Amino acid sequence: IVIDTSSWTAEVPGSVSGLQGSCIVIPCSFNYPEPKIKPSEFTGIWFKDTSEVIYHPDSSNVITDYRGRTKLVGNLRQKNCSLRIDPLHSSDKGPFTFRIEIKDYNKASYKDDRVFITVSGKFSRENRQLQYPIYPKVNILAIVGEEVSASCSVSHSCPSDPPLITWSHSGTPSIQSQQQTKGQWEETSTLTFRSSNADNNQPLVCTAAYRGGKTVSSSKTLTVKYVHYIVISFLLMMLFIDAPVDVKVKGVSSVKEGDSVELRCSSDSNPAANSYHWHNSRGPLPTTGPTLTLENVTRLTEAIYCTAINTEGLGESSPLKLNVECK
Repeated sequence: IVIDTSSWTAEVPGSVSGLQGSCIVIPCSFNYPEPKIKPSEFTGIWFKDTSEVIYHPDSSNVITDYRGRTKLVGNLRQKNCSLRIDPLHSSDKGPFTFRIEIKDYNKASYKDDRVFITVSGKFSRENRQLQYPIYPKVNILAIVGEEVSASCSVSHSCPSDPPLITWSHSGTPSIQSQQQTKGQWEETSTLTFRSSNADNNQPLVCTAAYRGGKTVSSSKTLTVKYVHYIVISFLLMMLFIDAPVDVKVKGVSSVKEGDSVELRCSSDSNPAANSYHWHNSRGPLPTTGPTLTLENVTRLTEAIYCTAINTEGLGESSPLKLNVECK
């Protein structure tokens, strides 16, 4: 709101929101015609309902309910009349107005520039007017062994004592504060950490604790894709990345000559393997499923390898050599 009366102007927000028990800063600036002689003394005064003094440099002029709770945080010489109320009470609704007195020059009351305060005593995601829910921005995809970055932001009204943001995951957090609309600031914590297989499908929780004991939390679920780098030799030297890991061929290791044996290929991967290739040292075997049946095994039956494949790549097992016993 900007009002110009006889070339004296003031700018304050029409309303600000704050949390009971925390502090609140009412942004305020003013202007006046420059006098021929530079002013040497300024006195800033804040009122409630235009008559009750809630701030005065002489605290004896301040009404009892506000004595010791208000402070002029702006520099009047720089035309900044911002006021802090700390702690904020449920009764601090306003309206509040500002008055400037310039020694040996003039004085002005900005009675039309009123500020109201919306005081919140509890958190509610449905009550968006209060502007206090947390909106964490957590990366959906994390990769094993690689750095993950997650951010959590929360609005508040107390730049001198912002909410304390903590995380459920260990890592290195960094904090950034930024002024938003008048009377509101945003505190953002960015957490970086190296992910592991154990992080998959785990909640990453962000908690903001306000002065006065109020806390609120929000979370996102981490999705971790496994990454494994391997080099295999099969006809050509090839490099495959983003492959399933811990690929194994399972089955009986001892079998009698002439019998049949079923082998199964398993792997640890996310997403799960959806195709399989089998081979021995002479080349591929004619099956693409997770199981392989060998008929009429002999002592000449060679070691078997399995390759598991998913959308991210492939991985190969160690060889399984059957122990073929004579009948």
